[in-house]
Amino acid sequence: MAFIQTKDLKFTYDEVEDGETRQVHEVLKGVNLEIKKGEFVALLGHNGSGKSTIAKMFNAMLLPAGGRVYVEGMDTLDESLLYEIRRRVGLVLQNPDNQLVASIVEEDVAFGPENLA
Repeated sequence: MAFIQTKDLKFTYDEVEDGETRQVHEVLKGVNLEIKKGEFVALLGHNGSGKSTIAKMFNAMLLPAGGRVYVEGMDTLDESLLYEIRRRVGLVLQNPDNQLVASIVEEDVAFGPENLA
């Protein structure tokens, strides 16, 4: 069984202009992917190609516009499973302004182990 699986995954960024929402940029178009537990995977592409978007979808920071993302068989669209999904898929973001807890990646990475109950 795949640790992370996507089925016909789609994502579109919307833009709000003058109070009106319109679809602007479809970055993911029917992505099918399986990542097995312990497997190393690299996502490569130009700026704006969807690398960060798909990573954020793996732990349900973003939700699909179409298709599905499963983490150990749990659907990221099921709000009751968000805690369990996020326990399994963590992210360290590239931009320090987007860090979760600290101003540097090292402190963010150390936060979890330091605060285990």
